[in-house]
Parts: sequence; structure tokens; C-alpha cells
Amino acid sequence: MKNEKRISLTKGGLITFLTSSVIFILAMASSIILARALGPEGRGIATLTLMIPPLLVMFGTFGTEVSNVYFAGNKKFKLDDIVSNSIALTILISIFLFSIFYIVYRTPFFQNYMSSNMISPLFLWIAIASLPFNLLFIFLKNILLGKEHIGKMNLLGFYQAFIQLLLVLLFVVVLKLNVLGAVLCFLIGSFICSIISLYYVSKISDIRLKLNFKLANSSLRYGGKAYIGNLAQFLNYRLDIFLVAYFLNPAAVGFYGIAVGLAEKLWMVPGSIGTVLFPRVSSINTKEANKLTPIVARHTFFSVLVLAIILFIFSKHLIVLLFGKTYLPSVKPLLILLPGVVALSISKILTSDLAGRGKPQFGMVASCISLPINICLNIILIPKWGISGAAFASTIAYWAATTVVFIAFLKISKNSLLDILILKKEDINKYVLPKFKMLRTLLVGAHNTNEGLHNGRK
Repeated sequence: MKNEKRISLTKGGLITFLTSSVIFILAMASSIILARALGPEGRGIATLTLMIPPLLVMFGTFGTEVSNVYFAGNKKFKLDDIVSNSIALTILISIFLFSIFYIVYRTPFFQNYMSSNMISPLFLWIAIASLPFNLLFIFLKNILLGKEHIGKMNLLGFYQAFIQLLLVLLFVVVLKLNVLGAVLCFLIGSFICSIISLYYVSKISDIRLKLNFKLANSSLRYGGKAYIGNLAQFLNYRLDIFLVAYFLNPAAVGFYGIAVGLAEKLWMVPGSIGTVLFPRVSSINTKEANKLTPIVARHTFFSVLVLAIILFIFSKHLIVLLFGKTYLPSVKPLLILLPGVVALSISKILTSDLAGRGKPQFGMVASCISLPINICLNIILIPKWGISGAAFASTIAYWAATTVVFIAFLKISKNSLLDILILKKEDINKYVLPKFKMLRTLLVGAHNTNEGLHNGRK
């Protein structure tokens, strides 16, 4: 078999992190513009409106996005079949989701929910129209990830953030369409990004509309293990916002959304590394994975912990500087969220490792255990403590999920907790004596990353 060259894990992680940093700046600019232009109440309404399509997408993927990474990486199925299945499933799942949402939309409960939170039915349906574009984008982006085309995958993320910022400037700042402008940005941005992702995939595969039932069955069996966990994880991240809207008001959603958005930016580090780690672990043996992942985990923990401490110290000044004094109520929930976000950052690394070993079910178990904890605590604490109660509930739930993943990984890999969390002497030397050669290689070779070429597969 011909060896397939691929980018190294370190370089891929660094490039992904640098790209994520640029995406963070662009996304933060969009968030600041929306927050200042719409105010807490308008931002809360926009947040609630635009959270429903991602929830439906997460509900309807059935784990296809995860299996696309796995099967594109291990080459069990032809790439053409994976791509054609993704397109066919996009159409079928979109029809299914539109039907499900229409049924939910007609219920008295949902009508009352929209009315009490001032959600426009027209704006909501405009957002719902983005479903097929979001599905296609996710499916195709994960195929690129599975093939370790890290450069192209990162460019998709960049285009997504950059296009969103341009659209926000046009529809919200120039045309002053307020919440409608935010919704139009979401729809148009989703459409453009899906077209770009289709173009990139067309460079490595034929584009056709055909459903391979054997692949679909295998995809459901593998992806199904992660599907419930990913859905539960998404609800862990976002259900508290819906509950804040239910118990409080759109302005509270606006304040809480700022706190959540800033806290979750710390996940850029584990997100960047975990993104590259998943396909890499799926292509190496167990002994190599047992050695590699702890190194990645303890470096990630150290980095996130330092960033969290900085954010803790300057949180008030940062919120006032970026969003204005109006958003000062966001400070307290942000501080409460930080311990949980730090804990879950390590869980993300370990979950990527376990998924790469073909064991995504442990992420599912962790999320399914933490979700009811999150729901119960939110119901109890939001009426008492407001958005601070929602933040506390999320932190406890994140710790519960992290504990489950820790136990599973330590048992499977035979590593110790110290191997994951505590930097070793050789790790410290890497910080004290920076590798300028690695940095130079990164900068000089950045233009080649789209092809994912570095080291030969052993």
C-alpha cells in the first residue's frame, strides 16, 4: 500500500490553534457588535432564535459527523461513498427535521415560549431554513478532518467567522436590521460556507448523489455510540440558556450568553488539539496512544489553567471594555463557570482519544450522567440565584462528566492521574527552552498545510 503523508500532530495542533485564535478574534468582533447594537434584550432574543437550528442539527445528525471522521481516517470505505452518503443524508435528514420542527412549532407550549420571549415566528423560520446548509457543512468538514486535511478544515472555520463578521457589519451596522439582521447573517453565512466546503471536498472526491446502505448502517452503528453523548453534551452546554429564558427574561439570556461565550473561549486550546488528536489516535496503535495522549492532556491542562486565571483576574475589566458597563451582570456567572470549563477541557482531550480508539460510548455515558444533574440543578437554582445559579449548575455538571471520562481513560490506558495533569521535568524544559526551529518550520511550511503533508504514515 502506498504511504499517505500527513501533517504532524504538533504542527497540526499549532496550526489549528493559531487559526482558532484568528477565528476567536473575528467571532469576538461579531459578538461585540451584536451585543452593543442589540442591547441585552435584543441579544437575548437573537440568541434564543439562533440556538434552535443548531439544536435540531445536533438532534438529526445521528452521529454521521463523527463516523465521517472515523471512516475517512481508517479507509474502511471509499471516500466517494462517504461523500455521496453525506449529501444524500443531508437531504433526507433535512426533510425529517423540518417535519419534526413543524409539529413542535404548532404546540401551545412552544407558541407560549416564543411569545413570552418575543421570538418572531418569521425570524425563526428564516433561521430554520439554514438546516440543510449547516448539516452539509458539518458532514463535509469532518470528512476533511478524517483525511487530515487540517489546513482546509481550518480555512473553513476561518471563512465561516470572516463571512459572519462581514454580514454582521452589513446587516446589523449598515442596514440596522437588528435581530432580523442577525438571523439573515446566520442563514446566508451557512449557505456560503456549505458551498465552500463542497468545493474543497470536490477536489479530493467525486460529488454524486447515492446512498450506500452498508456504509449508512456502519455509520449509524459507530456514530450512534457518540450521537447520544454529543446530543447530551450539546444540551449540557445550551439547555441552561433555554431554562434561563423560561424562568427569567431575554435580557438575562443576553447577560448569561456573554458569560458563557467568554468562558467557552478557553476551549479553543483543547478543541484545537482534540480535533487533530481524534483522527491521529484512530490511525496509531494502542501503545503509541497511551504515550501520546497524556502528554497532550497535561500540556493542555496547564495552558487552559493559566488562561483561566488571567480571565478570572481581568474578567470585569474585559467585559466593560468589550461590551460596556451594561453587561456587568455577566461577570459573576463567568467566574462561577471557569472551574467547570477548566475541568471539561481535559475531558475533551480524553474523549477524543477514546473516540479514536473506537470507544465513543464513554463520552456518551459522561454526558448522559451530567445532563440530568445539570437540568435538576438549573431548575432548583435559577429561580433562587438567577443566572449565577445556571452557571453553578453547569460547573457541577461539567465536573461530573469529567470524572466519568477520567475513570474510563485511566482504566483503558493504564496511565495515572498525575500523568494527565502534572507537567514533568521534560515538559517544563519545553517551556523554558522554546523550540525556535519548530516555530520557523511552522511559519515557513504554513502554505503547504492545505495538502496535509509532513510525515509518512508508518
